[in-house]
Amino acid sequence: MLGQFKRLGELVSSNVEALIDKATDPRKMLLLLRTEIEDSILKLTEARAKAYSRASKAKRISEQKAAAADEWTAKARLAMDKGREDLGRAALLAREGDRAAAKELAAEAEAARAEVAEIDKAIEELEAKRAETLEQLEAMPAPAKAAAPSSTSSAADRQRSRIDEMERRTSFVSDKEVPIDPAQVDEELAGLARDSAIEAELAAMRPAKGKRAKK
Repeated sequence: MLGQFKRLGELVSSNVEALIDKATDPRKMLLLLRTEIEDSILKLTEARAKAYSRASKAKRISEQKAAAADEWTAKARLAMDKGREDLGRAALLAREGDRAAAKELAAEAEAARAEVAEIDKAIEELEAKRAETLEQLEAMPAPAKAAAPSSTSSAADRQRSRIDEMERRTSFVSDKEVPIDPAQVDEELAGLARDSAIEAELAAMRPAKGKRAKK
């Protein structure tokens, strides 16, 4: 996607009049440029739909996880009231898992919404460049002979292949194992801190049970 946006930036920043002056066949050049712009708009529209769907799904699941996390505290108290500290601890661990998942999904939703906004801007800019290209085409005298459709089709196929290849390169993920990095150490330390917090919360629940038993 990064490679595609780089190419889109080149399309948007292109100087149509300068391209016409340099082209040996200005009309053919404009037709190819229009095809490339329209093909890019189509791809962006599809990417926008996917990003919007990801944002909606992530937001929905994040809210579900947050709600589930709230329920685990009450379940932990119930377990402690029944003398099941093992279940209480498990409930609090589940709560922390749901909280972490909700936070991560909320971040994913925000990133997807930002991608939608970026794509909307790119589509708007490409539409303006397309209008400029069409205006230049209409200002040109009609060709003596219709251009062969195979040329434009071939250019569109080459552009699609180029964009597909860029997407494959930018989405490539190495399968090689990597050594533990500081981020992993931080994650393990966060887990230890979480466990300590849970133990403290369980300890705070125990006296509450004792007081009710005396009554």
